[in-house]
Amino acid sequence: MTYRVLKFLLAFVLSIGALPAQSQVDRKLIVIPGIVGSELSNQSDEVIWGRVSSLKSSNFRQLDLLPETGEPVALTPTDALRKVPLVFGTINVGLYSGLIDFLVGKRSIFDSAAQQQILGDYVEGTDLFVFAYDWRRSNFANAVLLNEFVKAKVPAGEQFDIVAHSMGGLLSRAFLSDLRPQDFCTDPEMDTDLPAAARAATCNAAYGTLGDQGWRGIGADNRFSEASRLHTFVEIATPHQGSVNVASTLVEGWGRLSQILIGGKREIQNILLSMVGPYELIPSYENCCAVGAAGRPQNTVVAALDETYWARLVLGFEVDPCPYAHCASRRALLRIGLQNRALLDQVFAQGLPDTVNANHVMVGRLVDGTRETMYVARGAAGDGAGITYRISARGDGTVYEGSALADGNQSFVLRAKHPFIVGSDEVHRYVYNVLIDPVQTVPQMVNSERIFVGGGDVESLALMAMPQIAGVGQNLDLRLDLNADPAQNFDSDDLQTAQIELMLTPYGAEAPVWQQSVGVNEGLSFAAGGLAVFTASLPAPAEGVYLVSARIGDRSIAQELLHVLEEES
Repeated sequence: MTYRVLKFLLAFVLSIGALPAQSQVDRKLIVIPGIVGSELSNQSDEVIWGRVSSLKSSNFRQLDLLPETGEPVALTPTDALRKVPLVFGTINVGLYSGLIDFLVGKRSIFDSAAQQQILGDYVEGTDLFVFAYDWRRSNFANAVLLNEFVKAKVPAGEQFDIVAHSMGGLLSRAFLSDLRPQDFCTDPEMDTDLPAAARAATCNAAYGTLGDQGWRGIGADNRFSEASRLHTFVEIATPHQGSVNVASTLVEGWGRLSQILIGGKREIQNILLSMVGPYELIPSYENCCAVGAAGRPQNTVVAALDETYWARLVLGFEVDPCPYAHCASRRALLRIGLQNRALLDQVFAQGLPDTVNANHVMVGRLVDGTRETMYVARGAAGDGAGITYRISARGDGTVYEGSALADGNQSFVLRAKHPFIVGSDEVHRYVYNVLIDPVQTVPQMVNSERIFVGGGDVESLALMAMPQIAGVGQNLDLRLDLNADPAQNFDSDDLQTAQIELMLTPYGAEAPVWQQSVGVNEGLSFAAGGLAVFTASLPAPAEGVYLVSARIGDRSIAQELLHVLEEES
């Protein structure tokens, strides 16, 4: 063999080493988005939920499963959200395009450990499938549909994997469990005070229509037939024991502008309370809920799923006259939702079957104020007045850490907010090492890079756009709160000269439409346990979805979503 040929072969081998690393995929993969993370389209293939316009009243009202007159609009889940991230009350919804594009090899990321670019080798529609579902309905109903989805997509006898984000993890656990709801919808022998037509409408709202057996099919005693074929299960920021942020969305609506666009807080509630899915995310962990005011010693902790607490004090079902259409049906949905929330707690306590040989829980933490506890004033009228919250840094802005982590499971801890976790390179690298190129040891706990300002390490931070849904030209306030780690020593001179870059960029674009370098607010400093606040104001730009980001140098330290809408004529 000549020297020239050897030189060519050596160069060829070296060039292969420089290419992104790919591994053969043996099993099919199903990606399951979180709550409100699936597009819903009408029978004309118009996307009702999944565009910026979804937040306007003409579209949002079509989500009502118990409309005041007529039948609910027939909506079908068509895909995960890939084009536009949305806001759902106090919940931000991320995009799934980043994760899917990485898995199918459309984009690569740099793996610092391997010192090379890595990317997936799945083919969507062949060995990668997205399970879109109607997130308004019960996780148990969607588990039935997931079972049928697996039958259709994964040949008999083959194993498969699941990557699930947020509520998708609850749905997956329901699929893996043999526990089933027991209520007047699933048990035809169970009595209810609802007339026949109202009973049917209520059960359709809760569980939908599931084949020939209807909603009663989910009351079967046997484990789902395809569950035993699951091989690897990756959960990303799953609220195993619920989320106060979801509960507060049921109470508060979406802020002043959204109330104007959609018709007021009660109208928003009227629509939300026709959905059992959000009820199944009501928090159920210890000390989630109390009567009294935040920080007062006379607070009374209530049972997490106390029906009277939610019906009378929080949601106002006992206001006379009832402020909701089809009040009895919506009240029945609350009862079904609370029962199913308790059942999901049992599912979680039951653990995962032995056939699932990997379970990885990922949670964002120390990034934003996460609502940990809801307090309701004594004698509250159920109109949202008198509700306060205990805010904790232990969470991702939506899911409290204690709700997302499971004792004994491998955990990946990331500094990212709930909607951005699923799109982060860190999580994609972790998924790669779990599914595509399995490693023998995965870290039990990994903290992301620390944030230093003013000579010390920041304990937590919160970036806010106020309001988060704004009208074109409306004044916006951007605020970044940095909380000191009491164990750190901050230099006051360094802090006073610290600059944070605040930027506003159309989602998916690279160039910002606005940016400003701001300093710490006068008179504030990082004394032990202290706070520094960076603020800026600007008029809201043209209609669209924007990414608000805070940067130190060339590094982004926080992100938030902003939605700008034109008022409907």
